[in-house]
Amino acid sequence: MPKRQLMLALDVGTTKVSALVAEAKPDGELAVLGIAATPVVGMRRGLVFEVERVALAIRDAANRANSMAGSDLAQAAVAINGDHLTITPGQAKISLKSGVIRDEDVRSVLARAAHVDLGSEREMVRVIRRGIAVDGFRGVADPQGMVAHTLEADVFVVSGLSTVIRNLRHVVSMAGFSVASLVPAPEASATAVLTADERQVGVVHLDVGGGTTGISVYRGGHLEYFGVIPLGGESITSDLSVGLGVVPTQAERLKLEHAAVGSEREGTLEVRAVSGQSVKLIPIKELQDIVAARVDEWTDYVEQHLQRIEWTKGPSAGVVMTGGGALLKGLGSHLEERWGWPVRLGTPFGLGGLSDLSRSPGYATVVGVAKAGAQQAQTREPESGWRRAVQFWVNLWK
Repeated sequence: MPKRQLMLALDVGTTKVSALVAEAKPDGELAVLGIAATPVVGMRRGLVFEVERVALAIRDAANRANSMAGSDLAQAAVAINGDHLTITPGQAKISLKSGVIRDEDVRSVLARAAHVDLGSEREMVRVIRRGIAVDGFRGVADPQGMVAHTLEADVFVVSGLSTVIRNLRHVVSMAGFSVASLVPAPEASATAVLTADERQVGVVHLDVGGGTTGISVYRGGHLEYFGVIPLGGESITSDLSVGLGVVPTQAERLKLEHAAVGSEREGTLEVRAVSGQSVKLIPIKELQDIVAARVDEWTDYVEQHLQRIEWTKGPSAGVVMTGGGALLKGLGSHLEERWGWPVRLGTPFGLGGLSDLSRSPGYATVVGVAKAGAQQAQTREPESGWRRAVQFWVNLWK
């Protein structure tokens, strides 16, 4: 009887840690066996600031997911996020000795393309295969077995600050777990919610987390652009807390229950004063004005990134949003009106088991990380050292 392929995935976000235990089925389905989320303090924009508090949240979420699944997994695939993540293009071309393209030729040219100079303060997180050309003819999906003289490859190398990566590994270790692999959070959530057709015709993916927003653009089946901005749903909560004179927990509740982009509601809301001895009246218009100002700033940031893309009529598949910040009422309608593109919430698909618990935009990243773990288990490791590491990521995200 074949051994079950179980994996633990972690998403250490700005406001919560999500953990998921899943089993990779032979038919490619991911069966969710356990899932948990724990509020976290000590993360800012994807960066670890308070190690012990973050470690406690990781331990709690992971242990509860393991308990629900009846497992005791100690290795985890972990999402990495933050505006320190960048992409660097790489390209390579080789001449073929045999005249027939072999598997090792493809591995070789991809590894060479990925060998870019990242500097002393950065390290590779993963490699995205963008395109293969055979004798100058681009767009070849699988060149193995073709007769040719030359083989070319184009890749994106995703890198992050070494200090940030070391701290993330350290805090996971403090929680009692080891990092099997790191997966960029925007790419993970896109993997969980985007269809192949959307990637082909053109789509913008916005992963709106607590402290950051990942921006990914796909066209022709490949990633065309990637960026992260240091704004997310937590920025609205913070503004409401300061602007309305309420504690952060009250501000978060007001945001979730009463805030709506574009709303023209009137009246007041009652909240308990900080002293706890009296009731404070909050004008709804004041709340909405604070939300609108921050959303406008966030939208401007996103547009600065999207303006770097050469569009004809914009993305044919529109915009897909994930992350807890995407649940802000009226945000999708606001973007549709401003950009003229269709906007939808992305929910993870291709799941079995306890899938109802994980079909939420807020769990897209941890589901995508689990899918990455499933693919890792199926990836061959033909070489050692640098090429083995590069080949894993190329296989994973091609």
